[in-house]
Amino acid sequence: MQSLDWYINRLRSMGPREILWRVRGLAAAQADLVRIPAGLVPKLKVRDALSLEAFSPGFRCSPAIDAAGEVASGARRPEWDTKLLRVADHVLEDKLSYFDLEEQFLGDPVDWQRDWSSGKAIEMKLSHLVDYRVFDAAGDCKLVWEPNRHHQLVVLARAYRVTGETRYARKIVDILMDWLDQNPFGYGMNWKSGLELGVRLINWVWAIDLIRDADVFEDHEWEAVLRAAYLAMWDTQRRYSQGSSANNHLVGEVAGVLVASCYFKDFPNASRWRAAAMSIMEHELYAQSFPDGCTREHAFGYQFFVLQFYGLSMLACERFGTPLSGAYTERLHEMYRFMAEICADTGEQPHFGDADDGYVLDLGNRPTEQAELISVGAALFGDDALALSDASESAWWITGEQVTAKAATPAASKPFRGSGYFVLRSGVTAPPVRVFFDCAELGFGAIAAHGHADCLSFSLALHGHEVLVDPGTYDYYTYPEWRNYFRSTLAHNTVEIDGQSQSELQGAFMWGHRANATLVDWQEDDLSVVVSGEHDGYAKLEDPVVHRRSLTLHKETGDVSILDQLHCSGQHQACVSFHVAPGYEVTAEDDDIVITGDRGRLRLRSPEGCFEIVAAADGIKTGWVSSGYHRKARGHALFLRVMVNGDTEIRTSIVVEEAP
Repeated sequence: MQSLDWYINRLRSMGPREILWRVRGLAAAQADLVRIPAGLVPKLKVRDALSLEAFSPGFRCSPAIDAAGEVASGARRPEWDTKLLRVADHVLEDKLSYFDLEEQFLGDPVDWQRDWSSGKAIEMKLSHLVDYRVFDAAGDCKLVWEPNRHHQLVVLARAYRVTGETRYARKIVDILMDWLDQNPFGYGMNWKSGLELGVRLINWVWAIDLIRDADVFEDHEWEAVLRAAYLAMWDTQRRYSQGSSANNHLVGEVAGVLVASCYFKDFPNASRWRAAAMSIMEHELYAQSFPDGCTREHAFGYQFFVLQFYGLSMLACERFGTPLSGAYTERLHEMYRFMAEICADTGEQPHFGDADDGYVLDLGNRPTEQAELISVGAALFGDDALALSDASESAWWITGEQVTAKAATPAASKPFRGSGYFVLRSGVTAPPVRVFFDCAELGFGAIAAHGHADCLSFSLALHGHEVLVDPGTYDYYTYPEWRNYFRSTLAHNTVEIDGQSQSELQGAFMWGHRANATLVDWQEDDLSVVVSGEHDGYAKLEDPVVHRRSLTLHKETGDVSILDQLHCSGQHQACVSFHVAPGYEVTAEDDDIVITGDRGRLRLRSPEGCFEIVAAADGIKTGWVSSGYHRKARGHALFLRVMVNGDTEIRTSIVVEEAP
């Protein structure tokens, strides 16, 4: 159970329509407590067009497989197969790698209700009675759900297509039969979340389609899978997320129903569910993104997540024969362009906002392989500017085409005024420096679930490698104190006032008072790029403070000048933070800080005083940098602490030097 304050704050974040929807949801849940044990749920009759012998899918998933069922092997890179078969052979042994777990054995038989990191297993009971937020009762729900998304089925299906060995295909059926036996409809953690059902449905569709000609299903097994898929679709569409919860969860829920209703075209209600899902998907793509292509969740890890939902939905509808609109396609293309722009210099996203390593299908590229995932867009839209990598196996499975890397690292700076992000780049004669500046709102909707208190923060890359970074996310449920730290203002390259975050944390995925950002200026000429913004997050203090930051990138040298202006009347303690990526040496030289890496170094200095250097260590939170869920590495944090008395200016310079 959450605290009383949490429930009060959560209720305040809802509008009347959402409250009514939740009341109706509670009533439906109460009815399910009777209906599900009594077996009073829809029962699919698997006969005629749905029988194993007569089944005809609404579309085929991968153009990489020709009409004769052969894989276009000549277009595949040998290293793809080596990697694929290594992972698939582990899956044959019920071993999976996810988050911080490597080749984790899932038990004999597989324990589908267990968080293998903590060892905790959820009690098997009606899903409506499961509180996935309580770690002591359920473990970390993400650790439970990840194997149940069934990414491993598509790994096995790909291995079957590449090798022709039916043992991979038969293992898919064995996993499904075991899962259905241990996860009866409406019971346990794995029927709790509509988003999880949506991801699982898409994986089922792809796995089934890739092994259709393997002749590994018995009639009763086929019928069991179809009945489960139908119940998953029925259950998901009857409780689509609404209101403050209608973020990436709604997108994933709808995508699951849409892809499955296109594929299982002869299911009862498939045409109605498909039409409704298409309408919702068209609406949500626009509602949850800016015209410049950025997600309104302000969390780039989640942009990669929803790009897969949007893209797979587009392809399913197109291949089924009922394409989504041209406007949908163009906005999706713009979202790929946005990600290509912010990832082009380093091949990876700046880690702003939440990221939980979520992905939809394992087609050879995991969430950390962002250049390869963006290159899917090059194949989807025929846009060479998106071809950041020629190693995108995902693009090959989705479109049947191998992408050739053509995109050059851009030299021009780029403002994304609509979403509030700005990319600053040095000139062609200077060391390549890219600064990513955040003048954006906190997050999406009433609770801004996946935002961080990072207004006016920035990251800096030198020679294609991040040096000053956003430390990431690390955790949602297992370690509440770490969750709060990684979202806090102190954990970002901006200014903290009086030990408080700009925006008020009210729960693991909820904010109260929030900082409002305003762009003050953006200018570029031959010599420099200047961006300036301010926020009112500290207007909540007894003596209000307005923070304005101006950041100048000098094109000829790559040097950066930062001016922080604090407008107030009284005394305050300001802390200017800089977080250094793992792998860099950080030393003090007189009053300067020198950050040294293999390809260059940065020198930080300020006339306001000396920096405090904090190296990551056990027992403290500052200095740690997280590149993924439940993974963190030792970096450094630099703090410049200044006592403020009335209006104050704090100047910091970052000088680029060649490696010694």
